[in-house]
Amino acid sequence: MELEIKRPDHIVPSYSLTGDLLSYLRCRLQYRYHNGSALPPSRPVQQWFGEFLHGTLELAFRFWEKNHDDYPFPWPCIQREWRAPAPNWAPNDIGRFADIIESALRQQGKQARSAAARNSGFRRVELAINQLGPHLFPLIDAAEKKVIGTRAVPNSQVGLRCSNYELHGVIDVLTNVTLGHSKTTNLIRDCVEQICPNLVGSYEVIVDYKGSQRPRMISTDPYWEQGDWQVQTYAWLRSRQPESLLIAAGILIYINELTPGDKEMQNLKRGIADGTTDVVPTPGSADEQIVRMWRPGNAIDQLSIEFRLRRAIRVIPVTNESTQTALKEFDDVVRRAEEDIIKEACIGDILQAWSPQCLDDDTCSACDFRYFCPRPAGKGDGYRPEAPEAP
Repeated sequence: MELEIKRPDHIVPSYSLTGDLLSYLRCRLQYRYHNGSALPPSRPVQQWFGEFLHGTLELAFRFWEKNHDDYPFPWPCIQREWRAPAPNWAPNDIGRFADIIESALRQQGKQARSAAARNSGFRRVELAINQLGPHLFPLIDAAEKKVIGTRAVPNSQVGLRCSNYELHGVIDVLTNVTLGHSKTTNLIRDCVEQICPNLVGSYEVIVDYKGSQRPRMISTDPYWEQGDWQVQTYAWLRSRQPESLLIAAGILIYINELTPGDKEMQNLKRGIADGTTDVVPTPGSADEQIVRMWRPGNAIDQLSIEFRLRRAIRVIPVTNESTQTALKEFDDVVRRAEEDIIKEACIGDILQAWSPQCLDDDTCSACDFRYFCPRPAGKGDGYRPEAPEAP
């Protein structure tokens, strides 16, 4: 009797848009250790703020969805000290939503790196909910919408383990916007119409929150371009769902711009000086004078809320051409990651197969693997790692 030869397994690897592709672009070696080895970071401070932000905003929206007639904005925000008794919260207290998320994250071993970082997180979600909520929440059609699609891996000179890959993500907020009508006081709709002035009718607008500052439009700050790719790819994934409308644009909301600290203000001043930022104060305005006179350590809430909201909101038009460009970029990221997998299997050395390319000092400073990294941010290829200082 002739026995059939077992067919090789057909592998379709799954990639998350933010957890895999953007992480790989940030630092491929850090990505390998965290994702390929399932090693959680010992100090997950970056994870804490992102999840704290998204979780608190979602809880606030869920409450607003059912109770907005009884609880108009602004909402109070009482911050409970860690392990202190719960205060007498009002039902719409932002501090209550934040406390629920913070407690859940603490059970997962995720917490803020310091009391100052925790206080900053509370201030930022309070402003995001009270200042953006009145404009954003009424437009929300679906929150935390999961999207998924399959794409072909580009050809490679290396024999890869797959020909297709699965791409998935979560659209934090999906809005339904009617454009071309009379002007309203809705900030989100006005921002979309300024960037997409010729659209008329009902469209969807994808929104995502970023727990970071607004990037500058320079080659040394790749997060500007990567944010564009992320929005375009989300739009493609969403368009494949049968109930979707045409997608006019995507919006990235840089939450740190709502309460700019020294880092954000320095970034703004440099961007104005070299013309690499797209949102600047109006000439002759009080905001322009504040930015010009600012020095490290100055009060952070002097800038007008109107200017801070403009800095926080970035509208990215979505077209067929821009979407295809972004998809090709991420297809190439998958190809490179799959080539690294094959290279590691052949040579048996992680450091050689996943050589780091990080350019971000903040990513390096929070990385558990920086002490044996062959090339941290700002170091040349001949860098020799130094032993960590004794505690």
